[in-house]
Amino acid sequence: MTYAETLQTRFIRERRYQGILWAVIAVAAYILAFSLATTNAPTEFGDWPRNWELPIQEPIDVLFEWIGDAFAWFFNPISEVIDTGLAGIDTFLLWLPWPFVVASVSMLGFKLGGRWLGLFSGVAVLFIGMNGFWDSAMVTFSVVGVSVVVAVGLGVPIGILAAFNNRFEAIVRPVLDTMQVLPAFVYLIPALVLFGVSGTQGVFLTVVYSIPPVIRLTNLGIRQVPLAAIETAHSHGSSTFQTLFQVQLPLAKPTIMIGINQTIMMAVSMIIITALVGVEGLGRDVWLSLREVDAGEGLESGIAIVLLAIIVDRFSYAFVKSGPNSSASSLAANPQHEGTPGQSLRVMASRYSTRLAGVLLLAILLILGSLVGPLRDFPDELTFSIADPVNRAFDWMAVNLHFITSWVRDSLFRGLGYSPIHTLLLWLPWPAMMAIAAGLAYFTAGWRVALLALAGLAFAGIGGVWDVTMDTLSQVLTAGAFTVVVGIALGVCASQSRVFEMVLRPILDTMQTMPIFVYLIPVIMLWGIGPLVGIIATSVYALPPVIRMTSLGIKEVPTPMIETAQSHGSTGLQTMLQVKIPLALPTIVMGVNQTIIMVLAMVIIAGLVGGGGLGQEVFINSIWLRMGHGLVSGMTIVLMAMVLDRMTRGKQVDSINFVTVR
Repeated sequence: MTYAETLQTRFIRERRYQGILWAVIAVAAYILAFSLATTNAPTEFGDWPRNWELPIQEPIDVLFEWIGDAFAWFFNPISEVIDTGLAGIDTFLLWLPWPFVVASVSMLGFKLGGRWLGLFSGVAVLFIGMNGFWDSAMVTFSVVGVSVVVAVGLGVPIGILAAFNNRFEAIVRPVLDTMQVLPAFVYLIPALVLFGVSGTQGVFLTVVYSIPPVIRLTNLGIRQVPLAAIETAHSHGSSTFQTLFQVQLPLAKPTIMIGINQTIMMAVSMIIITALVGVEGLGRDVWLSLREVDAGEGLESGIAIVLLAIIVDRFSYAFVKSGPNSSASSLAANPQHEGTPGQSLRVMASRYSTRLAGVLLLAILLILGSLVGPLRDFPDELTFSIADPVNRAFDWMAVNLHFITSWVRDSLFRGLGYSPIHTLLLWLPWPAMMAIAAGLAYFTAGWRVALLALAGLAFAGIGGVWDVTMDTLSQVLTAGAFTVVVGIALGVCASQSRVFEMVLRPILDTMQTMPIFVYLIPVIMLWGIGPLVGIIATSVYALPPVIRMTSLGIKEVPTPMIETAQSHGSTGLQTMLQVKIPLALPTIVMGVNQTIIMVLAMVIIAGLVGGGGLGQEVFINSIWLRMGHGLVSGMTIVLMAMVLDRMTRGKQVDSINFVTVR
């Protein structure tokens, strides 16, 4: 046996023993939890002492009220300017003739990504109009467009400053971490205090939520510029600003554009959240469908949001790959020989004939659309709806599949999941809970995360949300456990069957782009409301990452390792359990990590349908403008997310790279 094979065998054995140890601990904890739930064990003595709670909410409320009053002279003009700008953009987009918009989007897609992107984008925009969401889509595009412009305008300079100043970056990094994990609903309260109910509040929420990626990747891109290129520019007499704009930013452009792409996608994901503060558009259509429990209408508006997200994602990604210098590079690759003036004119005419034809077509559509009524507003005769068939299908399932849905809710999710975990967390005395959390954090992620776990639980107790935190944690663990088990099973199947993977891929793509709220509507129709509804919707929403990463990790297992196991007589199941999964564990853990983060993102959404816990606390306090209570609940979610994130990532020990020793 070679040295490399010895390392491989040792690595697989260590992974196997670790897995067995954690499985034994998990089974023992579950047996205790199930026993407590079936015997109705008392849970009163596990509470945090009431006299240890501190009134930290009231000073926060007073502070924000003072800021709103003292700085009204600053925020009110900003709100008026943004509202006026949004109104003007809305009016302009709604005035544009619909054939002009369809043709413009299609031509832009053709320019950036070729014929297939142009065809898809044109058909997608046309489909949105035919579903009856033309006006909503235009309003949504204006809010997203303004938010992205503001986010990029602020984010790129901040990223540049962070790249040039390590101390500033050290200050910005934890702020960005908090912004990315703090529930968006927490931003509602200061936004309402500072800007009132207006379109400005929607822009504010979207900018705060979507600005971190462009800051991070601008900083990263500039820092990754080769030092030799910078030194060469300085040696030729370039100043710092000249080097930045002529060397560093051009070389960092691909990375910066990826950040802008992520900012755009995060801005689109905020469409529904901003609808809660009165912003019109597709998000409001989904929100109204949720309030009316109209699955068909919610699905239609959700599909419109998905199509809009796909269009802006493909456009921004294609711009990253092509960029404004693509035409110049193509000309350099295909130089034209100079000739007579007549020949030059013919070359120019052939080169720009397509562009001139496109501009002429757009001009004709714009003129005709402004004169002909059916070409100005999207005609009702071309619209259709799938809402009624979808609603009838869900009504039929709610009646005829009740024996299945009730078993899934009551026996599977409540009896085997939520009830035992919830009882165990409330039964444990608070010192024991803190000791267990710190111990698990220490063994999985180190002493820093253990201290963070202690600080997070102490903050929940001092803030008066201990019981609510335990309720939320039980929901997160229940949804996470079901999602991980089902996701790993589906990921294993996808890694072994190409046909199954091809069938599963478009389903996962749709699940990852469909707005979160859309999941709640059919779940409410089938299961009613309550915490279990949030757990079920969360489990569906958080499935894609663990499925994809499990399939990817198993596929990347080295073929020699599989052949070695098979040559020693291992069956397919033995090879999977003893070789493939242990070697793919680092990748699978990454998928589990992303799944847990997505589960935590659904905490707030579940609170909207009676899910209870911290999510409902944040939502209720945002309605009543109680910033202190909302911030305490929101920061508890943030601390929980940080601890679970670092625990699922482990101690960042990479798997061994097995190389052939010569």
